[in-house]
Amino acid sequence: MARQLGYTHEHPHDHAEMRKLSAALLSILINAALISIEGAIAFFTGSLAVLADAGHSFFDLVASFSALWGVRMAGHPPDRTHPYGHEKFENLSSLFQVLMIMLIALFVIGEVTFNLVRGYSLNVSNTAVGILAATVLVDLAAARYIGSVAETHHSYALEADAFHFTTDLWTKLAALGGLIGVRLGARWIDPTAALLVAGIMVYTASRLGLRSTRVLLDAAPRGRVERRIRAILEEEAGIDGFHSLRMRQSGKWIFLDVAVHMPTDTVLATAHSFGHRIAGRLCDEIEEVRDAVVHIEPGDHADGHPGDHYQEPLGR
Repeated sequence: MARQLGYTHEHPHDHAEMRKLSAALLSILINAALISIEGAIAFFTGSLAVLADAGHSFFDLVASFSALWGVRMAGHPPDRTHPYGHEKFENLSSLFQVLMIMLIALFVIGEVTFNLVRGYSLNVSNTAVGILAATVLVDLAAARYIGSVAETHHSYALEADAFHFTTDLWTKLAALGGLIGVRLGARWIDPTAALLVAGIMVYTASRLGLRSTRVLLDAAPRGRVERRIRAILEEEAGIDGFHSLRMRQSGKWIFLDVAVHMPTDTVLATAHSFGHRIAGRLCDEIEEVRDAVVHIEPGDHADGHPGDHYQEPLGR
């Protein structure tokens, strides 16, 4: 006896998509304004750190466009060619952002090296320091708002976008340190701060790239979510056990299938209700689980799957 049951977790769609799109558009406007402000400061002061920060903001602008594209594509419902939905477009958007940040980091390192060899002059005013300090508050507000939208609506692209605003906050603090250092006569702080900006970019790219690549390559989710999934399965399966638990991610969502054992003489209707209950619990109690397929098998059938990852029953 074998029975396969699916349970899909439905979520409100239109309101969530509008909020995500609005947040992505706001991100584009903020980054465009920051590039103009930081570019002007770098031009009038000659600061390498501020120039590096303007380069970072340019990357953030490209990333915001990429996030908007990812959010729009991910909002399309499942169809015949994408039965699992389009959420991985957000992961693809994030991977593109990783490539951009690596290019910007190389630009910053090259610019610092070129100017150090050629020589450069700095003209730092209190106005420039004050304006740059004000942009720190803009980054902080943007990171908090976009991050809250990403967390509420499970948007991987917006989560990455919010993380970029956070790193931009760090780079602005480094740039401020460079400007203040010049005011105090410590010129070495400015190129050091610029290289620190580049280092933050490389760190950000590596972290986001690893996460996006794992999802795109269908790596099974680990950590808290996996423990909760296994806890529910162990509680429901009891001494009969389960095996062949397979999980994959698409954006923020998890799709899984699993084989659960029941006594051989179980009535089909009972097996159906049992499998549906497990699938329902997985989707209802674990917010990240979008779809769960539970395959009911007789208990003595587990030995026929030597290649499966078998979950030992509890109590044995």
